[in-house]
Amino acid sequence: MYLMKNINPAIEDMISQKKLSPQKIELLASLKEYVDRISGTTYLPELELIKIEKQFGVKPDIITWGDYFQTQVASDHWEKSDADFEKITETIYYDLVASVMIFEKKEDAFINDIETQYYQICEKKQDEMSPEDQEIFHLKILKDYYIHMKLKISAFSNEDFDFFKQYSDGAVI
Repeated sequence: MYLMKNINPAIEDMISQKKLSPQKIELLASLKEYVDRISGTTYLPELELIKIEKQFGVKPDIITWGDYFQTQVASDHWEKSDADFEKITETIYYDLVASVMIFEKKEDAFINDIETQYYQICEKKQDEMSPEDQEIFHLKILKDYYIHMKLKISAFSNEDFDFFKQYSDGAVI
């Protein structure tokens, strides 16, 4: 069974209301643990935490990237089936590995080019987007993960890369 220490207080009400199955709770606990392990920084910087605590007298529930992903997935997808919920968490694992593999050794020019292309694409309507536009859109998301989470390839385990390969090959899907 899951450990409540791996469950963010922000979703405890959802658990008590039985909106999350035991399998979803396990997946969320694993997701938080994984994301916190690979993140090179917290979601909220220490100075921001101190400022919030000083102003309001308490720390916020969302402090780490694991907290962020866990609460986001729980809040946005609690009504989905257990199988769909699992695919969502697996996609996050995959995207985080993909992010570091794509951006780890790239020049700033590559990263800036994605940003520029992304903003050009944003001016288009959804139905006007080409497959290449959709790829840039996804690369922007992966770039943001890489930059904001300060991902480093050394934080990922061999098991993470094995999962990535299996998922890429369609064995996990």
